[in-house]
Amino acid sequence: MAINDKLRQLATLTHSADILVYMTSDKQPGDLFPTKIAIDVLPIFYQHLKKIGKQKKLSLYLYSTGGQLEAPWPLVSLIREYCDLFEVIVPFKALSAGTLIALGADKIIMTPMSYLSPIDPQGNYEVQGQRRAIQVEDVTGFVNFAKNKVGINEQGSLSEIMKMLSVEVPPSVLGSINRTHSLIRLLATNLLKRHKVKLEDHQIKSIVETLTEKLFSHSHLINRCEAKKQIGFKKIISYASTKEEGLINDIYDHYVRKMQIDKPFKPDEIVGAAPTGTLKLARGVIKSSTREDNYITEYTFTKNTNPGIPQPYAIAINDHGWEKI
Repeated sequence: MAINDKLRQLATLTHSADILVYMTSDKQPGDLFPTKIAIDVLPIFYQHLKKIGKQKKLSLYLYSTGGQLEAPWPLVSLIREYCDLFEVIVPFKALSAGTLIALGADKIIMTPMSYLSPIDPQGNYEVQGQRRAIQVEDVTGFVNFAKNKVGINEQGSLSEIMKMLSVEVPPSVLGSINRTHSLIRLLATNLLKRHKVKLEDHQIKSIVETLTEKLFSHSHLINRCEAKKQIGFKKIISYASTKEEGLINDIYDHYVRKMQIDKPFKPDEIVGAAPTGTLKLARGVIKSSTREDNYITEYTFTKNTNPGIPQPYAIAINDHGWEKI
């Protein structure tokens, strides 16, 4: 069955007017192929939504390991301009910024293989002349450890703790981390407040606190049972029916093959006996019943003939950007 037919069948089962697919690649190795959720998709989604028109319900089929913190709020707001009910379908991973997008949905359809994640962000900051990845919650966790686990509560001792922290992390970076710490909670809260059926304040607070600070690891994967029963999503989480699960998995398999996400990276096979070889990849997909757009990148691998260079290939990367298919 063609992919369009499967998407139509899934739309019928979920009572959606249309299903928008948003897939970002996490193909390895991580320094070459992965793509992140980003605000550059907003004009693309707008073109899709204009053609779809205002509908009672739209679904977003979402696969991503995360991306820009600035993207979820405007994307959810844009989609909600064109529907009364907004649903997110998670085939496998909707992590970090993907989880933030899911927070803005009235319903999240999950299979046994669907996962959300904590939303505590990691930022890249300039520290002592070098770019360092710092987990925002690690900084607050250090202070909480000193206060709650070690029992340091005297003001002078806490000041010393902060001095130690500011030696490791400059005050300007600490200020940026504080802003991010506040922003992530504000975004999550506002996204949950967009629901058609209004959530209780205590439910919103519980979800936000759990996803930002109570799971202790940004790598923790949240399955549908944990999301529904322990984190507080409750009725927001919907377990996919057997038919829905089959279609969700088939659609996922189609795009994994199309984007070569699970295909091992073997440059020798790409180049072969020639001096150069080219790999053209769709690293992102946005699709609806009206059109399809792919984020295309072309990689050229050239054999190194200089024995003094340890890398076997020189790699040239040519981003074509979003192309209408």
